Amino acid sequence: MAVDMYQTGVSGLLAAQAQLATTGHNIANVNTEGYNRQRAEQATTMHMFSGGNFYGTGTRVTDVTRMYQEYAFRDVLVNNTEKAGAEALYNHLTYLDKTMTSVNAGLASSLDDLYGAINAVADNPGNLGNRELMLANAQDIVDHFNEFYSSLEQEKMIKNRDIESRADHISSLTAGIAELNQQIMNAGQNGTPNDLLDQRDRLLQDLGKQVQITTLKDSNGMISVMLNGREPLVSGNQAYQMEVRAGSPDHQQTELYLVPPNSNGQATRIKGSQALGGEMGALFHYRDQVLGPNLSDMGKTAIAIADAFNKIQTQGVDLNGEPGKNMFNDINDPEAMAKRFVGNNPNVTGEVEITDTGKLTGGEYSLKRQTDGSFVFTDVVTGTQTIVPASDIGADGKITPKGLGFSLTLTETPAGSLAPGDEMLVQPTRQGAIDLELKLNTGDQIAASGSLMVSPNGDNTGTAKVSVSMVDSATANALSYPLTLKVTDNAGTLEYHIHEGVNSNQVFPDNDGKFTFSGIEITLKGDPKAFDQFEIRQAGGSGNNENALAFAELQNKKWLNNGKSTVTDSLNQTAVGIGSLTRNQGVKAEAAGAAYQQSYDRMLSTSGVNLDEEAANLLRFQQSYMAAARVVSTASETMNTLLQIR
Repeated sequence: MAVDMYQTGVSGLLAAQAQLATTGHNIANVNTEGYNRQRAEQATTMHMFSGGNFYGTGTRVTDVTRMYQEYAFRDVLVNNTEKAGAEALYNHLTYLDKTMTSVNAGLASSLDDLYGAINAVADNPGNLGNRELMLANAQDIVDHFNEFYSSLEQEKMIKNRDIESRADHISSLTAGIAELNQQIMNAGQNGTPNDLLDQRDRLLQDLGKQVQITTLKDSNGMISVMLNGREPLVSGNQAYQMEVRAGSPDHQQTELYLVPPNSNGQATRIKGSQALGGEMGALFHYRDQVLGPNLSDMGKTAIAIADAFNKIQTQGVDLNGEPGKNMFNDINDPEAMAKRFVGNNPNVTGEVEITDTGKLTGGEYSLKRQTDGSFVFTDVVTGTQTIVPASDIGADGKITPKGLGFSLTLTETPAGSLAPGDEMLVQPTRQGAIDLELKLNTGDQIAASGSLMVSPNGDNTGTAKVSVSMVDSATANALSYPLTLKVTDNAGTLEYHIHEGVNSNQVFPDNDGKFTFSGIEITLKGDPKAFDQFEIRQAGGSGNNENALAFAELQNKKWLNNGKSTVTDSLNQTAVGIGSLTRNQGVKAEAAGAAYQQSYDRMLSTSGVNLDEEAANLLRFQQSYMAAARVVSTASETMNTLLQIR
């Protein structure tokens, strides 16, 4: 039995040595990220039968296992993706929120200064200093909008580069996982390669921060990785590469493609990139769902300002007696209309005409033509659809979605070039902020005076007041001035006649006292009396301040957002919307962080290294080693005693 005792002691010695080595490995990797605690598993060796009894022959180490729970790791993987995406989007929105706050404050101050200068011009239309100040303040507004657009365009370019960088990083991670798959399969033939498994899990966590992934494990120990449960990223020891290519239909809105191994250039387009999850998904969501629409929302306000001021300006005359010219850029300039349409078919072009700035939503729309000839406009953010039936398309080919404030004209060269699968994007206001441009050079070009002036007859007995404005300048300018509006009494009923030279035309005011005559809209307020007369003549020079007053009225006029908002209201709504989105995302990021920490702590409770526990194990296994060594020495002494017997 001495030999058996010796082998038993040696087995205990080797087992204790393995336990000490494993414990030391745990302690050494206590700060190694992604390390899972290991444990040496022991079992008894085969017993020996002797003398009618079974005797133990010692112990052996059967395996070194990882303290790993797959469901806990999967929970961490999911929450890690949520946390990374939520925090990344919050950081992006925080930058935009600060930018919007700064721009909104600057625009609000410049608008106040502009309206102050307009009031000064209204008080003294002939003062050139006030006029120059009005132009300077208008230029400040233009500069704010232009700088805002340039800032966000630069931000978009930065995000595009970030997307490219992350795509390269994802490709390197998938390659690393595929390589580790091969190493694990090779090493797994001789045991469980715990440290390799830890390395692969670490890469999976890094990949999970970038995009949402799901994993499938096969019998060889290899893991296949799917992107968002749909497209393969890793299949066994084969890795797919992620590439960034020009977007469709907007080339600047880059998209992701998956390139399989040995593909010869073939690639799979990843649709719905904003739903990728993780930091990559946050980037796409921020660029496509926030930055672009925010540019369009601010562009809507810029277009509304240009349109409103231009309409008033062209109804008046400047200090030189000339008809007013556009103060800002023409919102329906041919070049501007063409830039509002983007398509992937080079044989199809489009022009988007702004028809009503008050109805513009600041939205952007994907466009599809149906088999029945109708067109569907889909808001890229809300998903709201507006359908234009084929029967509603104008004879001139204009497609006018109801309630959106614009119309679209498509040109197919040759005819019939538009195919069902063509992708088209309509961006009515995306360029509005950068297109805003002041067109007047000197203050005397401001049309502060109305084109027409009204003078009541000194003998009038009524209290009526008459105001006029042009609705069709070409027709109105063709009249022979002065005109005379006369009030007559016909059997107790007041009648109104406009005299143009020797010609007399009866007019009929509506319930609001308004009527139109040859391109002129006339408004009658108050209580007219029979035989009252009003002379309407063309203004010249400083003339009057009617147009300046019309400019001033824009400060409190609600015509944006279907008559619900002033310019200032619209700007505030945009800024408040981004601020609210940022705060809500901050709450989501905090919640996602808490969920991740909870799942991570749960995983660590099983797989993490506890130094107090390992220190206790170290002492325990050291004592086991010493005891086993004593067994060996006792066996040796016993054998020596037997050998000394003569």
